[in-house]
Amino acid sequence: MKNHTRSLRLAAGTVSLTLLFALAAAGCTSAPASGNSSAPSAPVTSSAAPSEPAVSEGTSSQPSAGTQSEAPAQLFQAGTWLSDQGQYYFFDEGANSGRTSSLEDGTGIPFAYTFDGSQAVFSMGMAGNDLSCDVTISENTLTLRWEDGTTETLTFVSDLGSDRFQFYSNSALCQLALDYYKAHSEGADTEGLTAAAQTNEDGTVSIQVYQNLGDHNSTAAWYTVDRLTAQGTDGTGASVDLNA
Repeated sequence: MKNHTRSLRLAAGTVSLTLLFALAAAGCTSAPASGNSSAPSAPVTSSAAPSEPAVSEGTSSQPSAGTQSEAPAQLFQAGTWLSDQGQYYFFDEGANSGRTSSLEDGTGIPFAYTFDGSQAVFSMGMAGNDLSCDVTISENTLTLRWEDGTTETLTFVSDLGSDRFQFYSNSALCQLALDYYKAHSEGADTEGLTAAAQTNEDGTVSIQVYQNLGDHNSTAAWYTVDRLTAQGTDGTGASVDLNA
């Protein structure tokens, strides 16, 4: 939903976003704790983050099955949904509201919505910035067909609201990877290192720690980790915990 992503960013001013809906709790911001941080090192939540991210708790609930012509009274199940456009949507419990949170840096915007039958109207960030979509509901996904014809698929992740659901943004994982490499590479030249992250099709995140030499990058390390735990493997297949 490239056109809608641009619309949401304009509505939020300087606040960037990445995608997800649900009828529960507050939205995520960049780590650590709430708000933005120049050196994120903890999982993202909308309130002060505990020392460890909530990962598996409350993930078994699924939205009720339905069809586009049979929208339930509670159209969006409260909790956390992951958009295929790179953001989480958090839907509040008992209210037609929520917020988004970007996978890239954890920032997002609040939204309110109304729905009539199978159509929903989202007010993103501010009054007057309304986006309409037709909603198709399946067992654990929502398909939003926006008014310009683009589609966005949301997958139910957890019944935890944004005040409890935690994840590591790409920027947070890059910082963790740099810190981890420096702490576990005694004697190596770590000057001038930077990192870049990419989300994989299976939901994991690959982080390259490298030095930019102008005409090419010199790779120091690769890590592929789970976004919820910062745990995974390095380039040799050995287990790593970037938060250790």
